[in-house]
Amino acid sequence: MLNVFSILPLLKGWDYKYNVWKRTLKRGESLEVERVSDTGVMLAMGLITDDAYGGFEITAQGGDLSPFTVSNVTPKSQFDQGVYVQDPAGWVSVYNQPNPQSTAGVFVLKVTSGTQGSSVPYVPTTVVKLYLTTSSTQAEATVALSVLRIIITDKKQFIRSLRAVLAMNMIQDIDPALLTAGIQEVTQIGVNDTAAKLKGEE
Repeated sequence: MLNVFSILPLLKGWDYKYNVWKRTLKRGESLEVERVSDTGVMLAMGLITDDAYGGFEITAQGGDLSPFTVSNVTPKSQFDQGVYVQDPAGWVSVYNQPNPQSTAGVFVLKVTSGTQGSSVPYVPTTVVKLYLTTSSTQAEATVALSVLRIIITDKKQFIRSLRAVLAMNMIQDIDPALLTAGIQEVTQIGVNDTAAKLKGEE
């Protein structure tokens, strides 16, 4: 199945956008740091904090404008679920809590990585919050959230180029052997036939 990265280089009207929101929060504080008004896809989200209970919440809207919320994302919540050092493209990368009686430490959490297929499409308005829960043993802590997104900068141009790509029916020009799931021997003859077919249609 084609994902967003398979066709983006062929499309127009989009760009990358990178945000970092960093705040020092008091225990129990929740702070709205951004209202994202563009349309696009969240590719990667990463969290760095000096408290196991420092986290973030994102409330976004899907295509039917109904809201969905990604919440309770802290190093401790992910650690308790066992998602610790499982995949370098996701989950907890660093969990260093020197004193078990204190929630202070160094924590790095990679929440999603679009290269692994976990991209999240969204439409306006997306609300981003940072917080430090009351479970923290510290009076205050620093929470930093970084987000890499693909944003649509020109909707008309984007849709026009998308229609052009879909009209090419490129998937029909690929040798069926290359699309077969499971173990499949692909002969050099089949590859050459596909190359000749594509060359003939240029």
